[in-house]
Amino acid sequence: MKKTPHASPAVAAFALAAALLGTATHVAARDNPVDPVSNPDKLDYRDVEARRPDFKEPFLRDGIVSRPERFREIKPGINQAQVLAVLGQALRQQRGALGTEWDYQFKFQMPQSANYLVCQYKVVFDDGQTVRSAAWRRRQCLDLIPH
Repeated sequence: MKKTPHASPAVAAFALAAALLGTATHVAARDNPVDPVSNPDKLDYRDVEARRPDFKEPFLRDGIVSRPERFREIKPGINQAQVLAVLGQALRQQRGALGTEWDYQFKFQMPQSANYLVCQYKVVFDDGQTVRSAAWRRRQCLDLIPH
């Protein structure tokens, strides 16, 4: 009986992984799908950028530890002073397509875990300096807020 050469399962798996990794390197690092639930206005968020010397830091993105229930107080119509009283000083303020944007980073303890999740949050103000909208960058963060 003549044997035909077949690749072992390990060799086949390695070849598939190499092919997938080869295509994965072509995916843009900035790809971040907009979530229509947590970010319905498609607000833009800054990505973390790191240069080689920055890698010595243990975390490139960190946030203020916060209690998720506080975010229920952020509603359309409240003013900037009220937002400041609830959330504190914004990490960054800039003009966006829908108005003045305040960017925050908060850290929440994961349920039934000792681990934390850092979340980006944006509050948008109208021309009257009252909240127009607020959005989480990722749905996982929105899901941590009790409703």
